[in-house]
Amino acid sequence: MEMTDSMKKSLDAIAKWGKITGVFMIIAGGIYAFFGISLLIIGAAPGVLMIFSGIYLLKSANAAQKMSHDMPQEPHEALLDNYVKFMKWQFFYLLSNIVIFILCIIVFFFLIFLGVLADSYSGYDPYYYE
Repeated sequence: MEMTDSMKKSLDAIAKWGKITGVFMIIAGGIYAFFGISLLIIGAAPGVLMIFSGIYLLKSANAAQKMSHDMPQEPHEALLDNYVKFMKWQFFYLLSNIVIFILCIIVFFFLIFLGVLADSYSGYDPYYYE
């Protein structure tokens, strides 16, 4: 298969932006995992998932770079295989964010409910004088 100029430009762009994005995903994932560790495993999970996504994106970008220089079969398979892994990790990352968001909403309404119950309690007031 002959490589066209358009295909070479696209592969170079995938390699360039894939590497940049992959590095930033790994850095951001590390930061999220570090600050989320205070919430135990559930808080650090999105960061760890983002780190794995960044790693697979970097591998995919490296395969695209190899493919832009020559067209053997191996980089094709590596590019597609790592891109599929990247997409799977992104799915898990988004799913964990949705679950954490829903849990935060539930906790928020639970705390509001506790506050309403605390206000409705009209017991003895030690600061009330007649």
